[in-house]
Amino acid sequence: MLTSGTSGVLRQFGGLEWIILLIIVALLLLFGPSKLPEFARAIGRAWGEFRKGKMEVEREIRQEFAREEGGEATATNDEVLKAARELSVPTEGRDFREIRLEIAKAIDRADPPKIVAVARAFALATEGVGTERLKEQVIRRLHV
Repeated sequence: MLTSGTSGVLRQFGGLEWIILLIIVALLLLFGPSKLPEFARAIGRAWGEFRKGKMEVEREIRQEFAREEGGEATATNDEVLKAARELSVPTEGRDFREIRLEIAKAIDRADPPKIVAVARAFALATEGVGTERLKEQVIRRLHV
C-alpha cells in the first residue's frame, strides 16, 4: 500500500513525465539493461552525424552567399543605358558615373514592374525574387 508521501509524489507527475517514464520502461523491456548503453551510444553517434551534416550545409550556404555577393560583375554600359531608359533617367551629356547614381536613386522610388524591367536589363533572375532583393542586386551591379 502506498504511503501518503509516495502518493503525493505520484500526483506531481504530469503527462509528459509519465510518457518519459513509460518510454524508459519500454526500452528496458525491449533491449534489456545490457543493450541500453549500446543503444544510447548509437543515438549519440547519429545525433553527432546529423549536427555535423547540418553544420556542413550551413557552411556551404554561407560560402555560396559570399561568392554571390563578392563575385558580381559590374554592369556594362549597354545595361546601364537600358536601365536608364526603363527609369526615364536622362543620359544626354552625362558620364556613366552620374547615370549610375541617378539609376540608384530612381530605383528606390520605382514601382515593382519598373524594378523588374531594370533587373531584366541587367540580366538578373527575377522569378520568385522580391522587389527589395531586386533593388539590392541592381544597386550592387551599379557599384555606386
